[in-house]
Amino acid sequence: MDKRIRPEIYAFPAIFERDDDDGGIINVTFPDLENCFANGTTVEVAMTEAKEALENVLYWMERDGQNIPAPSDIRSIPCEGEQFSSLVAADMSAARRSWENRSVSRTITLPAWLDELARQGDINFSQELQSAIKSKLGISKNPKTA
Repeated sequence: MDKRIRPEIYAFPAIFERDDDDGGIINVTFPDLENCFANGTTVEVAMTEAKEALENVLYWMERDGQNIPAPSDIRSIPCEGEQFSSLVAADMSAARRSWENRSVSRTITLPAWLDELARQGDINFSQELQSAIKSKLGISKNPKTA
């Protein structure tokens, strides 16, 4: 696990630009982050989507051990025409918690007779599998959030 100190909040400048050729959608780019983009039908939606995109990109950069660049001073971000810049804040404690507690699907294989009996017994497969795995690992909750 990465032992570097990770900030709880990041704030990166973003450029917002209306694309009249695409129905007036508002595109958002982050000059400091190559692969971070968002868009929305209004400035408010674009801002919300930008926050989510920023949190996701930063989460995976942290997880992959990539260096996260220092954000540029927003005053140094050049805007052209009707573009405007704004700081977008990423709440990384919430983003990390969300990623770590998300549900994932797994395909399991059971003998037909066991599946039939479990269904007759109204067994919740997901709960039982989680309980069994936690028991096998000797844990009761997510160790990352404990």
